[in-house]
Amino acid sequence: MKKLAIPALLLLLTALGPAQAQSQSPPVAGTDYLEIPNGKPLDPADGMVVVEEFFNYICPGCNAFEPFFAAWVAELPPYVKVVHVPASFRPDFEPYARAYYTAEAFGVVEETHQAVYNAIHRTHDLPAEGDRPNEERVAEFYGEYGVDPEEFLKTMSSFGIDFKVRRAAQHMQASKVLSTPSIVINGRYLVRGRTYDDMLRIADYLIEKEHSDAAQE
Repeated sequence: MKKLAIPALLLLLTALGPAQAQSQSPPVAGTDYLEIPNGKPLDPADGMVVVEEFFNYICPGCNAFEPFFAAWVAELPPYVKVVHVPASFRPDFEPYARAYYTAEAFGVVEETHQAVYNAIHRTHDLPAEGDRPNEERVAEFYGEYGVDPEEFLKTMSSFGIDFKVRRAAQHMQASKVLSTPSIVINGRYLVRGRTYDDMLRIADYLIEKEHSDAAQE
């Protein structure tokens, strides 16, 4: 990895904003983020910095993080691509990982993403952590967004969705992700942080680092 020239480092600090640049030192490898050997995004995009959020709808921490993350995503520069990667490292996580990829297949994932969090953690219309999984109820929920519940349920157990869930799980393991929510930048850096704001501050730095490094190649 190339060392950053002084102008590039100044660019990174500027990206954090004047107040943050003055009050906080640049993130440190091994403390604020982990380098992933031979890491790459699940779905690389030419000319883009790929930000992967590892999440699961059933996860209370992911639900708490979502408003912070959504607001942050809305302000990202155009050279950043955001990808949600549903985690399935626990049995009760898997139905919602399948539901995410199924909603994606039916083209309703964007309009249902926040609604699923709300149905689990606020209105309790969907099973939460510790509840017995109910895939039929999940399919009925997506039926409210114009998807045939029977087709949704059938697709959830299809080979195509199996493949995507397994592929995401393998990528999560290769990316050293042990919990949710987690953020990985360009497949190369696993973000750490003491708070959600701190995670996003570190992510900002790493995004600009990757963008600046690519511009110098």
